[in-house]
Amino acid sequence: MTIPAGRAIGIILPSSNRVVERAARHLIGARPGVDACFARVPYFGDGQGQPETGYDAASFLAAAELLAHARVGVICWNATRGSAIGFDADRELCALVESRVGIPMVTTALAALDEFDRRGIRRIALVTHGIPAKGQVYKLRFAERGVSTSSELHLGFTDNFAAAGASPEPIVAFARAVAARRDADAVLVWSTNIPGYGFADALERELSLPVIDSAVLGLRAALRIT
Repeated sequence: MTIPAGRAIGIILPSSNRVVERAARHLIGARPGVDACFARVPYFGDGQGQPETGYDAASFLAAAELLAHARVGVICWNATRGSAIGFDADRELCALVESRVGIPMVTTALAALDEFDRRGIRRIALVTHGIPAKGQVYKLRFAERGVSTSSELHLGFTDNFAAAGASPEPIVAFARAVAARRDADAVLVWSTNIPGYGFADALERELSLPVIDSAVLGLRAALRIT
């Protein structure tokens, strides 16, 4: 007996990420007939592994070609880096990958812009895993796209790997305070290595306020295509 292969999404993630695969199991596990295939590119520590202002195209093309072997229907770069180096860098990366392997590509950063437009979000409460100085870069990039930041929480991790151990408690407390003040249209958990997938949906229902987990955001963008 032959079991036909189901639909599949291909996910490129940073080499130091420990959360995206868990988020994919959480989201896709309840969707029979959908597979998730993974490939990694170098990104670790405090941003090592990729050029400071762009992407190492060769590493992404190699990852995309391996995912193409599994005949995925879409590729997702499940990382938030495009909002630091510029959203156009993500658009250029998508175009490059699509031209090489012939598979549509999405990124978490570009999915955020689409989500903001789709849900009418113009003010966010921002959660990052890093230090405040890096958070300012995200704020600036979002502001350039018409989305302001009303409040922020930076968890202070300087190693991308370490963010996978972030406790949900300070994020949940921050979100509840935001909801009480009513000064944001959404809470954005802006690191795919923060395990927000485990609490974001329940917290959104509790607060009647969008709580957007970045890893899940990228995955949902891919699922809408495949």
